[in-house]
This record gives sequence, structure tokens and C-alpha cells, in this order.
Amino acid sequence: MLPKLRLAVVGLGRVSKSHLPAVRELSEQIELVALVTRDSSKLQHEAEQWTGVKTYTSYDDAVQDPDIDAFLLLLPHDIHAEYSIKALRAGKHVLVEKPMAMNVEEAEAMASAAEAGGATLMIGQSRRFFSPVMESIKRVRANEIGGLININALLLAHMDKPATDWWKDDAKIGGFIIPLWGSHILDYIVWAYDKMPVSVYAQGHSNNPNWSGEDEVAISLNFGEGQMANVLMSFNAGARPTDEEGLTGKRIWSTQNSIYERYLIGTNGMMQLKDEYELLLNGEKQDECDRTNANFTWQLQEFADAIREGREPLASGKEIIRVMKVIDACFESMRTHQVVPIRD
Repeated sequence: MLPKLRLAVVGLGRVSKSHLPAVRELSEQIELVALVTRDSSKLQHEAEQWTGVKTYTSYDDAVQDPDIDAFLLLLPHDIHAEYSIKALRAGKHVLVEKPMAMNVEEAEAMASAAEAGGATLMIGQSRRFFSPVMESIKRVRANEIGGLININALLLAHMDKPATDWWKDDAKIGGFIIPLWGSHILDYIVWAYDKMPVSVYAQGHSNNPNWSGEDEVAISLNFGEGQMANVLMSFNAGARPTDEEGLTGKRIWSTQNSIYERYLIGTNGMMQLKDEYELLLNGEKQDECDRTNANFTWQLQEFADAIREGREPLASGKEIIRVMKVIDACFESMRTHQVVPIRD
């Protein structure tokens, strides 16, 4: 039997409630050896749910622990780069939540640290791992709708208050709807085309005083050769009744309260993704999966497998630098009101 990957989880906030069950589900392959957070009460409470787990309130101390092979970083966006680079330089593998970083310069520094440390860097683009999403990419690669010429993505949701306090601060989150949800949509578009757009034009506005970043966005991407993509996102789409755990409360549940669609138009047909859970080809259902958080398990499985096999994982740091370039271009376009060229 192969030795278990010895993992430390850093950050016990909202998103840890999705990741920690995945760690437990993969217990035959992954051992949770440490929990890390500055909040001692959260640390004690979570540690009681596990057997023999170490606890750290100092991340630097955890990085020096020889019993830790890898870190799962669940942190505010503004410290993704700092915490990733510390671990990678120490030769520890890193799976860090999306978005990869605050900007492309930080992302490139992270990828360089991974290479220098001989470590694996993976970004938590967890929505890739649903079977209809994977199947859609497979069919694009097989030219089942002919040559891809357009992707139209639509997100209409309602959020009245941020799920956590640091979301209020643009300096910590790096925007609002773009890093929170646009990072998934833009990742999918770049992944599907498997190349960078040549230019981006974006418009964005903030309409809610409960945060400082954009909550209404329109993005147009030009991939050249007649290929394009368009993204429309809103967190202002109606005030719908919901409980505290729903869309307007502590957690975003896209399946409950939003409209989330992607249409992939080819020279010989069209595919439609309904959220991440259903794939249609020319109006006929091709694949469907349960509405589940199992994508976090599948993502963590890919991380562990890539480390064992000595290969780059899906959504590696090197790959997701492309997404960061697009996100940076979106914000530059919003600031300048100009089309922004992108150089791969």
C-alpha cells in the first residue's frame, strides 16, 4: 500500500465546511495531520472531531513540521500568494482555494516557488470536476459541435450581505463577483478554448453598500479567428425568500437560488451546461449528476494522485496563470473603459 499523503488544513472558515468532509472521505489515501488557524476556539472545536491531529496557531511553525507533506490553504485571497510561497519553498505541496492570487505577478511568483521547491501547486477550481463539465470539455476536444466559435455564460443571483466579513474589503478579496464566481467561469472558458484571448473588454459596477467590489459585470473576450466569449454576472437579480444558509446568507448555493447557464456554440451544433449538473447537446440531455459537494472530494483526489504520480495536476498553478491574466485584464478594462490586449 502506498503511504498516505500527510495533509495540513489552513483556515477553518466558511469554505472549510466543504473541504474537510472530502479529507475524511479520502482517509484511506490522505491523513489529516494538522489544523492551522489563529482562532484558538475554532481550532480546538475542529480538532475534537479528529483523532491525533496536531494544532497550530502559527503557520510558520506548521511549515517547518517534517510530518506535513502538503497544505490545503483556505484563506482570504490577499494571502494566497504569501502562504503558498512559504510552503512551496519548504518543499511542501499546495492546494490553494481559487482565485489563485490577487494578480498575475503573485501567481507567477507562486508557480516559480513550486518549480524551485520541486513541489506540486494546484488551484481549487473545484467546479471543473463535475462529470457534465468534464464531459463538455471532452466533446469540445472531439469537435462534436464542430469548431468552437462562442461561449455565452450567464449568472443571475441575489446576495444581500457577504458570507464573511473579509468579503466586504476589496483589498482582501480583490473585487467581488469576479474573484468569487467569475474565476470559475473564466477558468472554464479558457480551459474550453485551450488558449488565451487576444483582448478583453469589461464593464463592472458596485450597487450594494455592504461591500466595495463589483456585483454587476459584463465581459467580452476576443480569442481571434472568429472565436469569442461573453460573460454576464449579477448579484442583484431579485430578492428571493431564503433561510440564513441560502444565497443571501452565509453561503452561496447556486443550485437553489440562481440562474447559471453556459452555451457553447460551434460551427455544427451547440452544447448547454445547466449549472454544473446537466449537459445538453442540441437540446438533448447527454449527462447529469447529483447536486452534491463531491467535487471537493474529486478535486482533492486529483491533487493526491498528481503528487503520487509526479505529474502536473488538472488546474495546476502553471495553467491557472492564464486565468489570472484574464482577470487582471478585466479589472484594467473596467478602470480604463478600454479594450485591453492580452499577451500569452
